[in-house]
Amino acid sequence: MDINIQAIEQHMQENKRIDTLVFGMGCFWSPEANFGQLPGVLRTRVGFAGGTKTNPTYRQMGDHTETLEVSFDPDTISLEQLLRKFWNDHNPNRPAYKERQYISLLLYRNAEQKTLMEAVKRQLEGEREEPIYTEIAPLHDFTEAEPHHQKYYLKRFKKATEQLMVNFPNEAAFHASTITARLNGFVREYGSLASIKEEIAHWNISEDEAIGLQKLLDELKW
Repeated sequence: MDINIQAIEQHMQENKRIDTLVFGMGCFWSPEANFGQLPGVLRTRVGFAGGTKTNPTYRQMGDHTETLEVSFDPDTISLEQLLRKFWNDHNPNRPAYKERQYISLLLYRNAEQKTLMEAVKRQLEGEREEPIYTEIAPLHDFTEAEPHHQKYYLKRFKKATEQLMVNFPNEAAFHASTITARLNGFVREYGSLASIKEEIAHWNISEDEAIGLQKLLDELKW
């Protein structure tokens, strides 16, 4: 079935507050799947940040780091929850590998984010009784990675991706979708189709829109 997923998700996001967090915790494919499956996360995209090289690419990254940008509804999932998951889901003390490409990195967009990052870091250091070496720095620029890096795990399922793609006006909309973020997590074994369908039932959309999305998920060929 063909439905306008972008329009449905825009409806779902009406009147929501949206905040953004950018971080690096190793190769960006798995973090996008891991964080994309979380209720309250609205959009994910992978890219390069934290360095000085202009127009970085995957093959010519310069001093940038592989990073994930998470757009989220802070009324559903808080910045502190995301920060704690960030630190709990990787080793922030490992030595730099491939220069800065895979370092542990948090990039703040404003003073409020910086203050909370530093406070959570201090608290976790006290709980763990060891230092955390995550770099905390201001976000200057975020360069989106090439399309084949976006929703990497979902795109490995070509039939399902083709079925989904016809419900979006273009590939950029596919990459920016909440549904594709959830499914990218599902195929990486984060969450389940049942949990995604249950979440949809509580979205601020019409019953017909919810049923249409749930039916589409049931019809995907993996």
